[in-house]
Amino acid sequence: MRASITFKLFLAILSACVLAAVAMGVAIRASFEFGFVDFLQEQAATELASLERELETAYAQHGNWDFMRNRMPGPQPFDGAPPPGFADGSPPGALNGLGPNDLDGPGGPGGFREPDGLNGPDGAGGPNGPILPHGIQNEDGKTSTFGPDAFGRPRPHRPPFSLYDANMNLVTKAGPAPPPEATRHPLKVKGQVVGWLAVTGPAALISQAEIRFKDRQIQATWIIVGFTALLSAAIAMVLARTLLTPIKRIVAATHRLAGGDYATRVPAKGRDELQMLASDFNRLAASLEKAEGDRRDFIADISHELRTPLSVLRGELEAIEDGVRRPDAATITSLQAEVAMLSQLIDDLYELSLADIGQLSFEKVPLDLTPIVEASCDAFRERLAAKRIALEFESDVGHATLSGDPYRLTQLWKNLLENALRYTNAGGQVHVAITEDDHALYVDVQDSFPPVPAPLLPHLFDRFFRVDPSRSRQSGGAGLGLALCKRIVETHGGTIEASRSPLGGLRVLVQLPRLHQQ
Repeated sequence: MRASITFKLFLAILSACVLAAVAMGVAIRASFEFGFVDFLQEQAATELASLERELETAYAQHGNWDFMRNRMPGPQPFDGAPPPGFADGSPPGALNGLGPNDLDGPGGPGGFREPDGLNGPDGAGGPNGPILPHGIQNEDGKTSTFGPDAFGRPRPHRPPFSLYDANMNLVTKAGPAPPPEATRHPLKVKGQVVGWLAVTGPAALISQAEIRFKDRQIQATWIIVGFTALLSAAIAMVLARTLLTPIKRIVAATHRLAGGDYATRVPAKGRDELQMLASDFNRLAASLEKAEGDRRDFIADISHELRTPLSVLRGELEAIEDGVRRPDAATITSLQAEVAMLSQLIDDLYELSLADIGQLSFEKVPLDLTPIVEASCDAFRERLAAKRIALEFESDVGHATLSGDPYRLTQLWKNLLENALRYTNAGGQVHVAITEDDHALYVDVQDSFPPVPAPLLPHLFDRFFRVDPSRSRQSGGAGLGLALCKRIVETHGGTIEASRSPLGGLRVLVQLPRLHQQ
């Protein structure tokens, strides 16, 4: 089963959209994961720097690490056990002596007091003191805590660490101990190393909530990708049907045209490529329709033109056979005239057929146009005079040089003069003039009354065209002479056009390119 172009276009659009969505999902996932790790690393670096400053400040205030040993003894200072001096069961994380029911100051009702030596207005724990049981006062006067907050919750973003003195002896640790290979950062006070700090890396800091957050984000990304794929399928189907609708119309019209329906047309609206294709199809259909009409007319005209001389010949021969006419010189002359007409018709058709396929022989040579035109006029003077038609020839050109075939150009002027002879009333006139400019030569052939109706002028060079269809071939010809004239002129690179003559009849203007001598 062959897939339709609609299905192929649908698959093409869908594949592109799905690939783009998947690529976007993979890129977002990778960006999120790398960004998440970078965020943890940046956070760890920030907290490490803050922790180093706090510890260095605290050491500078106390002069040793005993305050850390007294504050956070044991392996897990954040496990909820009461800190030293809190044997009365006070909740962990009490700050400055404030209990959960005491907001009036240290030692207020329901509260508890700091361990001895860590309180007082100026002591270590007073308003101006450097350190509290659960906090260290920074250089800016703000207290940052190592342990849980006032409600017993772990401080956010505080990495687990191990603190060593200057001799690499463990002072204390908070949270899971960093691995042995963890980098130890020196703590300096006044340029001297007073301790070492080892912090757990970002990978160990990821909590279950953060892992669930990351998983939810990745899951949401793939859900979005799937939804995008479904939306792409719907859009691809609509686009495929919309884009292919004009093509389907053209395909259907092509089938009808191939079946012989030359009147088929396709609606063409817009300026895109499909509408241009529809316009070209309409022009092709119109050309085929015209060609088919011309073919039928040509066959009918050929049949008519061949029938006339053959009918005359058959009638003459039957008259001789029946004894109605004697085979004398007059009868033979009549028969020869009909044979000559028939032969001329066949020669004209043959030459036109050669011209159509580009095989009409031309032997172009440099020549002077004036003598050829003048010789053609001289050949018609006697025949024109017999019909009492005056012939005038004039030329303002000294040497009208061009590249042409002298035989075909003589045939051209004789056909034009023959046409003037046949269609000009007795007592009229024919005027032939040659003019020039820098690029072309012009031969103007004009005759007198009767004129050609203006709507018929564009058809004078069509095959078998006659201004008066009722004329016989003897008076009006076959209508091939001017068609052959047009072929000869076009082969020489010129133009020929018909218009109304100032003399009252027809004007035929021939333009031929000049031959410029090097």
